[in-house]
Amino acid sequence: MKASRRVEANGVNPETICHTAKESIADSFVASPHALEAGELSIAKRIEDAANLNCQPASNWLARREKRSAGALFANVIAMHDPFGRAAGEPLVVAVTTPFPPNDSLHKLLVEHVPDVEVHFTRYNESRDARAARGANSGVLPAGIEVPTVDDATRAVWERAHVFVGIDLPSESETLSPDLKWMQTISAGVDQIDQQQLVRMGARLSSASGVASASIAEFVMARLLGVWKNLRSIEQHQREETWVEDFGTEVTGRTMVIAGLGSIGRQVARRARAFDMHVIATRGSAKAGDSDPDVDELHPAADLASLLPMADAVVCALPTSTATIDLFDAAMFRTMKSDAIFCNVGRGTLVVEDDLVEVLNEGHLRAAVLDVMRTEPLVEGDRLWSVPRLHLSPHAAVSLDRYQQNAWAITSDNLRRFMAGGRLNNEINLPSLTT
Repeated sequence: MKASRRVEANGVNPETICHTAKESIADSFVASPHALEAGELSIAKRIEDAANLNCQPASNWLARREKRSAGALFANVIAMHDPFGRAAGEPLVVAVTTPFPPNDSLHKLLVEHVPDVEVHFTRYNESRDARAARGANSGVLPAGIEVPTVDDATRAVWERAHVFVGIDLPSESETLSPDLKWMQTISAGVDQIDQQQLVRMGARLSSASGVASASIAEFVMARLLGVWKNLRSIEQHQREETWVEDFGTEVTGRTMVIAGLGSIGRQVARRARAFDMHVIATRGSAKAGDSDPDVDELHPAADLASLLPMADAVVCALPTSTATIDLFDAAMFRTMKSDAIFCNVGRGTLVVEDDLVEVLNEGHLRAAVLDVMRTEPLVEGDRLWSVPRLHLSPHAAVSLDRYQQNAWAITSDNLRRFMAGGRLNNEINLPSLTT
């Protein structure tokens, strides 16, 4: 009989071959986990027959010696191979915490990579003050800063969540969302995220660097052109119904220095070169002699001060770090040309605002453009409102008409990468765990 063809006769341990058959089943389910319930018995039987092994019959094998059910066994098999540690039949739960209007557009993208996915919109949006405080404290929320309360319905979703999509990570995430494996921010910066908390949870972090870079770069060029072409005074003359020939400055051939050739800096560089500007940039990872196709000159970050005297426009697109906080102080501003324009679309903590006010009041610099400030929102009566030649905007350089669409595209692509076991786009290298 077929059952009498013992594999020991060939000198092979039957347990080893049965284990191989089981691994083959698991691999099959990694490729198509949702065929599990309908096909688990037939797949096991096919592998047994193909190997012509004297293993236990498929039905007995699935029961196992521990008398677990077939469903429980395969749940464990799937959990071992699923990147999120899900059991068989368990959906992927995605909690969107950013305050976008709920719709099914993200679900339609994610279901292409994980058929059984739930998308829940659970708003959690910390204030700019809280984010700034976190950013200055390695992502940890200092005492005394208020954050939104989490209602019971949100807690119920977060208890099952494998993915967060948003800007803010609650301080109690280890308790609120014990199964969290990945946070996808919809912002380029991640300094507001407590990365140590994610390390303790064994979760991954990726940013949305680039999601708004094009629109921010457009804003930068609009602001610079507005100054160079005297648009503010031209509009004032119109309101006053006065005919004044207020001629501007030709941009061609001017020099721009970009502090931080990241995603935003690169988009600014491309647009500046379209205006035939000479573009010089610094990058933290650059070494002497390095080059980049999007700029005319690339320098290490340490060279910034020596480059400023050449600039007609200085654009700051740096993140917050110990090396960049208070980087632009009185000494740096006075190194610039008297008719240079300074523009900050990085972080408010990079500029010593009192020093900027001082040099502007002295008549130094043609103008300054701030889209980010140390304290946001700027309170009524703050002297920044009335400083001469200072162009303020309320952290509004980004355009929102395509922001959600771009953020969802990044999230979908990163889910594909996560399921494939690859590195995520814009994945953050998390620090080592500290005590």
